[in-house]
Amino acid sequence: MERRCVLNSWSKEEVRAVIRYEWARGLSGTEIHNRLVEVYGPGVMSKQMVRRWCHTFSNGRQQVEDIPRAGRTRTDTTDANVGKVDDMIRANRRITIDEVAEELGISHERAQNITHDILRYSKVSARWMPR
Repeated sequence: MERRCVLNSWSKEEVRAVIRYEWARGLSGTEIHNRLVEVYGPGVMSKQMVRRWCHTFSNGRQQVEDIPRAGRTRTDTTDANVGKVDDMIRANRRITIDEVAEELGISHERAQNITHDILRYSKVSARWMPR
Protein backbone atom coordinates (compact mmCIF):
# COMPACT_ATOMS: atom_id res chain seq x y z
CA MET A 1 0.00 0.00 0.00
CA GLU A 2 1.57 3.26 -1.17
CA ARG A 3 1.01 6.52 0.72
CA ARG A 4 0.91 9.63 -1.42
CA CYS A 5 0.33 13.28 -0.55
CA VAL A 6 -0.81 12.83 3.03
CA LEU A 7 -0.82 16.52 4.00
CA ASN A 8 -2.74 19.03 1.90
CA SER A 9 -1.61 22.20 3.67
CA TRP A 10 1.65 23.26 5.23
CA SER A 11 3.71 26.31 6.06
CA LYS A 12 7.09 27.24 4.61
CA GLU A 13 8.58 27.03 8.07
CA GLU A 14 7.25 23.50 8.57
CA VAL A 15 8.80 22.28 5.32
CA ARG A 16 12.10 24.00 6.14
CA ALA A 17 12.12 22.34 9.57
CA VAL A 18 11.66 18.94 7.91
CA ILE A 19 14.51 19.74 5.50
CA ARG A 20 16.74 20.76 8.41
CA TYR A 21 15.88 17.57 10.33
CA GLU A 22 16.51 15.28 7.35
CA TRP A 23 19.70 17.18 6.46
CA ALA A 24 20.93 16.68 10.04
CA ARG A 25 20.26 12.95 9.64
CA GLY A 26 22.62 12.95 6.65
CA LEU A 27 20.20 12.64 3.74
CA SER A 28 20.99 14.25 0.40
CA GLY A 29 18.93 17.05 -1.09
CA THR A 30 17.41 14.68 -3.65
CA GLU A 31 16.41 12.15 -0.99
CA ILE A 32 14.90 14.92 1.14
CA HIS A 33 12.97 16.24 -1.86
CA ASN A 34 11.61 12.77 -2.64
CA ARG A 35 10.38 12.38 0.94
CA LEU A 36 8.78 15.84 0.91
CA VAL A 37 6.95 15.09 -2.34
CA GLU A 38 5.75 11.78 -0.91
CA VAL A 39 4.15 13.47 2.09
CA TYR A 40 3.24 16.98 0.89
CA GLY A 41 2.72 16.42 -2.84
CA PRO A 42 4.64 17.57 -5.93
CA GLY A 43 4.05 21.29 -5.38
CA VAL A 44 5.77 21.46 -2.01
CA MET A 45 9.19 22.78 -3.09
CA SER A 46 11.54 22.33 -6.03
CA LYS A 47 14.52 20.03 -5.79
CA GLN A 48 16.84 22.98 -6.39
CA MET A 49 15.31 24.92 -3.49
CA VAL A 50 15.66 21.90 -1.17
CA ARG A 51 19.35 21.69 -2.11
CA ARG A 52 19.72 25.42 -1.50
CA TRP A 53 18.23 25.06 1.99
CA CYS A 54 20.55 22.11 2.71
CA HIS A 55 23.50 24.29 1.68
CA THR A 56 22.19 27.14 3.86
CA PHE A 57 21.93 24.85 6.88
CA SER A 58 25.41 23.44 6.23
CA ASN A 59 26.71 27.04 6.29
CA GLY A 60 25.46 27.37 9.86
CA ARG A 61 21.97 28.82 9.62
CA GLN A 62 19.75 27.54 12.42
CA GLN A 63 16.44 29.31 11.97
CA VAL A 64 13.75 28.23 9.51
CA GLU A 65 11.79 31.50 9.61
CA ASP A 66 12.24 34.15 6.94
CA ILE A 67 14.89 36.74 7.69
CA PRO A 68 13.44 40.26 7.48
CA ARG A 69 14.60 41.98 4.31
CA ALA A 70 15.24 45.61 3.59
CA GLY A 71 12.94 47.43 1.26
CA ARG A 72 9.46 48.75 1.15
CA THR A 73 6.61 46.35 1.71
CA ARG A 74 3.79 46.26 -0.79
CA THR A 75 1.03 48.20 0.89
CA ASP A 76 -0.98 49.06 -2.21
CA THR A 77 -2.16 45.55 -3.02
CA THR A 78 -4.55 45.25 -0.10
CA ASP A 79 -7.95 43.59 0.00
CA ALA A 80 -9.51 47.04 0.33
CA ASN A 81 -7.79 48.32 -2.83
CA VAL A 82 -8.66 45.15 -4.73
CA GLY A 83 -12.31 45.62 -3.78
CA LYS A 84 -12.24 49.29 -4.78
CA VAL A 85 -10.70 48.50 -8.17
CA ASP A 86 -13.31 45.81 -8.78
CA ASP A 87 -16.11 48.23 -7.87
CA MET A 88 -14.64 50.92 -10.15
CA ILE A 89 -14.42 48.53 -13.10
CA ARG A 90 -17.95 47.22 -12.55
CA ALA A 91 -19.26 50.80 -12.44
CA ASN A 92 -17.37 51.89 -15.58
CA ARG A 93 -16.05 49.15 -17.86
CA ARG A 94 -14.20 51.76 -19.96
CA ILE A 95 -12.08 53.10 -17.07
CA THR A 96 -8.33 53.15 -17.70
CA ILE A 97 -5.50 51.89 -15.51
CA ASP A 98 -4.26 55.47 -15.14
CA GLU A 99 -7.68 56.60 -13.89
CA VAL A 100 -7.79 53.74 -11.38
CA ALA A 101 -4.26 54.55 -10.17
CA GLU A 102 -5.03 58.25 -9.82
CA GLU A 103 -8.33 57.67 -8.04
CA LEU A 104 -6.77 55.33 -5.46
CA GLY A 105 -3.42 57.11 -5.19
CA ILE A 106 -1.41 54.03 -6.16
CA SER A 107 1.16 53.43 -8.88
CA HIS A 108 0.24 52.46 -12.42
CA GLU A 109 2.09 49.17 -11.94
CA ARG A 110 0.10 48.26 -8.80
CA ALA A 111 -3.20 49.20 -10.45
CA GLN A 112 -2.32 47.04 -13.44
CA ASN A 113 -1.29 44.15 -11.21
CA ILE A 114 -4.58 44.28 -9.31
CA THR A 115 -6.64 44.56 -12.51
CA HIS A 116 -4.89 41.91 -14.61
CA ASP A 117 -3.30 39.45 -12.18
CA ILE A 118 -5.57 39.50 -9.14
CA LEU A 119 -8.99 40.34 -10.57
CA ARG A 120 -8.16 38.68 -13.92
CA TYR A 121 -9.73 41.36 -16.13
CA SER A 122 -8.66 41.94 -19.72
CA LYS A 123 -9.55 44.66 -22.22
CA VAL A 124 -11.89 43.63 -25.03
CA SER A 125 -13.06 46.37 -27.40
CA ALA A 126 -11.98 49.06 -24.91
CA ARG A 127 -14.00 47.45 -22.08
CA TRP A 128 -12.84 45.43 -19.10
CA MET A 129 -14.10 41.85 -19.23
CA PRO A 130 -13.50 39.04 -16.73
CA ARG A 131 -11.36 36.21 -18.13
